[in-house]
Amino acid sequence: MQGILNISLEDIKSNWVALNNASNGKAAAVIKANAYGMGMIRVANTLIEAGCNYFYVANLDEGIELRKKIKSEDIKIAVFEGFFKGTEKTYVKYKLNPIINNLNQLMRLKAIVDQGYKIKTILNIDTGMNRLGFSQNEISLLLTNKELLNFVEWDFIMSHLANAHQIKNKENFKQLDKILQFSKNLPNIKLSLANSGGIMLGSKFCLDQTRPGIGLFGIDNFGNNIKLNSRSLKLPLHLYGPVIQIRDVDIGEKISYGGVDITKRKSKLATIGIGYADGWLRLLKPNSSFLIMKKKCKVLGNITMDSFVLDVTNLKEKSLKEGDYLCLLDNTNIKNIVTKLDIISYELLTIMGNRLLRKYN
Repeated sequence: MQGILNISLEDIKSNWVALNNASNGKAAAVIKANAYGMGMIRVANTLIEAGCNYFYVANLDEGIELRKKIKSEDIKIAVFEGFFKGTEKTYVKYKLNPIINNLNQLMRLKAIVDQGYKIKTILNIDTGMNRLGFSQNEISLLLTNKELLNFVEWDFIMSHLANAHQIKNKENFKQLDKILQFSKNLPNIKLSLANSGGIMLGSKFCLDQTRPGIGLFGIDNFGNNIKLNSRSLKLPLHLYGPVIQIRDVDIGEKISYGGVDITKRKSKLATIGIGYADGWLRLLKPNSSFLIMKKKCKVLGNITMDSFVLDVTNLKEKSLKEGDYLCLLDNTNIKNIVTKLDIISYELLTIMGNRLLRKYN
């Protein structure tokens, strides 16, 4: 038996439509890291049905995988990592749009364009995050040598908000001003700045394209449901773990590796067939419990690679049996889990393991 991740493609589609509406009809979709663990190809095809025609992925391998399944040239695929030596003709072959992050990559792009290859791309400027994008010194060089930008057709000038999850953070407005000021020198190129959080900052941040990622799955960094126009988006997943054994134990019995917990009463214990190899982190152990049939069931012992133990003593006799599946993660508890682990929702979704059976509806 294996854990099951039930994924609602209709909810993902509905979420994107709401984000697109809030983006003045200009939303792309970020589906890197296997669409945050939900399945890149299935999610992409669903969003294409909804009207999405522009996708962002993290690296060249993700871009190739997506292009092999989605051959239409009307669907654009941009790659965040940059334009590295030896990859130039691969971008051309698979009709991928590299994101140019520095002057060296720009010169590499010019070299292949000078050879007669046609390629569309995105210019990434750093407006305050210091992660990827042209530095302030490189930006100054571009503005005094504009011919460096005239040899290729640019899809967008882009940047990335560092504090979009903080609506009142003044740095958001500083970053917006920087990309707008830069664009005055290149008025015919469209602009892209807002991620999911950026959309929430209002229409002035949406510019010519938004790039929602975590928002496709209805939540923000901290597991809160995103609200747009008084409507809450939906977390489109339920994680189920199989009950692989049930046993009765006496008072004073040690549980799991190291005997970190000892039963304080005669107990009924259920071993659940999900562990840290499935993304169910050991960090979930401290003081963790789940509501099963409206009864609180506490985790006993360490979470191991393939399983963990729940105290199901409070459940009615024979209400749970081996082979049953318990819902461990859904919209009712994701915020609590993220808060307890001191992680963000991006982490929780992307660590969902490959051996989880993904079922789509």
